[in-house]
Amino acid sequence: MEKAFRIALAQLDVVDGNKEENLRKMESAIKRASEESADLLILPELNLTGLVLKEQLKGIAEVREGESFKRIKGMLANFPVSVLYSFPEYVSDEEIYITSCLIGKDGEALAYYRKTHLFTEENELFSKGNELKAVNQDGFSIGFLTCYDIEFPEPARALALQGVNLLIVNSANMAPYEYIHRLFIQARALENQFYVVYCNRIGSNEKYEYHGQSAVIGPDGKIISELGADLETVQIIDFSKENFKKSSSAFDYLADRRHELYQSI
Repeated sequence: MEKAFRIALAQLDVVDGNKEENLRKMESAIKRASEESADLLILPELNLTGLVLKEQLKGIAEVREGESFKRIKGMLANFPVSVLYSFPEYVSDEEIYITSCLIGKDGEALAYYRKTHLFTEENELFSKGNELKAVNQDGFSIGFLTCYDIEFPEPARALALQGVNLLIVNSANMAPYEYIHRLFIQARALENQFYVVYCNRIGSNEKYEYHGQSAVIGPDGKIISELGADLETVQIIDFSKENFKKSSSAFDYLADRRHELYQSI
């Protein structure tokens, strides 16, 4: 019998501007995921820092494999599990990205993804990434998107055409827009016939309220698992490649699409 791929989904109350508290929460989630024999732990968008003002951003952003990366690497030495976390990546004062880093259980960086679509005032704070990213782990081809990215069909479809069968979306989606992301994650899963793992933060700041409602969607577009609103928790979900194969047995959207009609759009 094929071994399941186990993901830990961490819906956290991110504390804006407080790296120490967010690292503490991350370590607790890493410990839980490792104890549950998870293969991969998913954390929300900007879970390291939360949302901060423009004047604070340059001081709180970090270079790749910076101080917080080293702290997380130390956590994994005690509690081995692959981790996807999100942080403001500093390149220069004029170039800061919303970046996701996948760290292997050995503490080595496996992939970086820079958010490609920025929402409203994010355009005043961050630069746009220009590359989609996918990696292979435990027999799955895993693609990455961040929050607003999921509201566009093209990046998810491009990843599906690269062979991705599990899409991870880390998010900091705020009220009252939860229903928008719920519609899109189900649509993206069904139209591309892959799993979607959606991890949203909870908590609040002076501008926004975040209610979580993270979810896992199957290749048939149906909800496999969903986390309650405003609940800080880590949930474990097992994934099967067999379910992915079954989703395209009756019909196959990728094979049936007529790209010659719309390839120039």
